[in-house]
Amino acid sequence: MSERIAVIGAGINGVFSAYYLSTSGYDVTLFDRGDIDSGTSGRFHGMLHSGARYATNDPISAKECITENRRISGIAGRFVEDTGGYFIAANEEEAQFGDDLYEACRRVGIDISELPLDDFVKNNPKLSRSRRVMMVPDKVIRSYEFVVTVAAAAHLAGTKIRTFSDVKRIEIDGDSVSGIEYERAGKMATEKFDMVINATGPFSGKILEQSGLDQTPVMPSAGVMVVLEGQVSRSIINRMREPSDADILLPYWNNSILGTSAVVVEDPDQFRPEMEDIQMMIDDMADLIPEVKNMKIRRYYYSVRPLVEEESEDSRTASRSFRIVSQEGLNDTLLSVVGGKFTTGRLVGEEIARRIIEHYGTGRNLKDPDIDGTIETFEERYSRDPVMARSMSRRGTIDEEYAGIAEAYAISAIIGGER
Repeated sequence: MSERIAVIGAGINGVFSAYYLSTSGYDVTLFDRGDIDSGTSGRFHGMLHSGARYATNDPISAKECITENRRISGIAGRFVEDTGGYFIAANEEEAQFGDDLYEACRRVGIDISELPLDDFVKNNPKLSRSRRVMMVPDKVIRSYEFVVTVAAAAHLAGTKIRTFSDVKRIEIDGDSVSGIEYERAGKMATEKFDMVINATGPFSGKILEQSGLDQTPVMPSAGVMVVLEGQVSRSIINRMREPSDADILLPYWNNSILGTSAVVVEDPDQFRPEMEDIQMMIDDMADLIPEVKNMKIRRYYYSVRPLVEEESEDSRTASRSFRIVSQEGLNDTLLSVVGGKFTTGRLVGEEIARRIIEHYGTGRNLKDPDIDGTIETFEERYSRDPVMARSMSRRGTIDEEYAGIAEAYAISAIIGGER
């Protein structure tokens, strides 16, 4: 097919959109102002959600999460650690909320089971303050390796990937998109496209404003994560309460990630965490796990979520589901993704592809990427590339557990057009 499609944003939504569109026969180019997975997708806490966290107040998002949890685990198990997740009550109020949590999870199809408290505390002495415990199928996913591999699958299917290419504006001609203008290596360039997918997350409104268009209903919400040295548990710990600040502690490599806060911001590029907010998060989690106060803070980071703006401006009650918004007056040639989570990124890409296939009237069967096959094909094709060869040589060494990250860097450098 001759239709040219630009996808802006190489996070989880963008790479899956590019993959499904390329395998459907479209001419696709993927742009990002930084590296693959360098924005919101690469800055979350690492949880592949079971959906239990949203079961009581956002059942649509909860159903999407549990469905995608199972699907991603099936196609990308090498990047997923099946840690399981505990919901733990620190007080009587939270323990009572457990009844609502249990029933809500059952209603949306999430496996949840209550654990005998005495046995749990005996086996988890660091969690001796627990008042009630339930188990759900939360998991940990290695974001960068996964997203880069999906991008590699898109590349092998024909997607042209341009990292470190900052799209400045979307060009319009009458009632449709005509192309984009972007900066790469200090030089401005313009390319013609028939359709543009705006998958820039919290920046989706900003790129539209720069293009003289109405903004999307996006509510940028900043969340801070604190990386603590060591681990309390090999499973994910959730506070047994409605979603709020500092209610997740997640094992990642040999550390623990404490998350997260939620603050609505006007400009995603201008947010900076405050140390007092970080200390408040630690103090809050210490009500359940006193040990976190003694754990060394290795670093902290933040992401800005592209939440769907509703009547309420409360970022905690805003839906974690997603919308695909067609820009008014442009005949479905400019689609923007609003909302969603890392866990549902595959679903977003699939829905984008279905919308475009319907727009052009072309029939296609969408197939998930073969993750293992992609890695094998890529390694074979680029084995003589010195960067790829260097990363692959780390196998069989003392640092083999981290070799996947080195290989992801190499793949990104090769497919991003930087070499």
